[in-house]
Amino acid sequence: MSKPGAEPAAPLHCLHWGTGPPVIFLHGLGASARYWDAVRTNSTGFRGIAPDLLGFGRSPKPPDASYDVDCHIAAIAPLVPPDSVVVGHSCGAILAAALAARHRELVRRLILVGLPAYRTEAEAVAAVGRLGLFARLTVDGSIWAQVLCETMCAIRPLAIALGPFVIRDLPPVIVRDGARHTWPSYSRTLHHVLVEHRPDPDLVAARAPVALLHGTKDREVPVQDVQVLTSLLQQSGVDASINVTPGDHHLAVRHPQVIIAAINAEIG
Repeated sequence: MSKPGAEPAAPLHCLHWGTGPPVIFLHGLGASARYWDAVRTNSTGFRGIAPDLLGFGRSPKPPDASYDVDCHIAAIAPLVPPDSVVVGHSCGAILAAALAARHRELVRRLILVGLPAYRTEAEAVAAVGRLGLFARLTVDGSIWAQVLCETMCAIRPLAIALGPFVIRDLPPVIVRDGARHTWPSYSRTLHHVLVEHRPDPDLVAARAPVALLHGTKDREVPVQDVQVLTSLLQQSGVDASINVTPGDHHLAVRHPQVIIAAINAEIG
């Protein structure tokens, strides 16, 4: 049995494409590497590396893992070449910042999309609770969240097949992969990474230049929160910039050219 927080015995499932400078892509809660498909199919000039995070997609799902920040970073770090640009979305943006703080030699620059810039744990709980019934039940610690999740896991093939008919605002491949998690991986990542962990100390410690990309209609994280964080980082001496662009929380899906332009600016 592996120790909670330890690197998994099997490596993460990973997509690789292109040639050139390494760019790492970290998806958000409940997604997979295929969240970045629109970026992958429309970009050139770099070597893309996109893992399924531990417990999600086709990566290992150890039931006894802690799924906290240290646990996820232990699984991600072996995949990251030195001097990489790291792109993170939402929960993956929090992990990208933590990776840069713990492994400075691996991260040259950060591009954080839809960063959950909640100032306190209470703000995070309130924001997550507004995302939908399942997220609200999970963050509130309701037993019904576990019952619902484990029921869906028990009928996973059916959930994967029917998911795109229920969630219509995302590409089917992303929705299908959204059913490939477990209750421990989802609930512990939500609590330990999204709710409990604040990214700003990591960004200050890392000192890597950071570009924050945020949609004007992002309902998961108000753009004002990210603007405040950007100012605080700049006051702390971090090379931080923010690009507020039309769109919602899923810029990489609906406006991949924004992500690609940010990458090209960093590696150019």
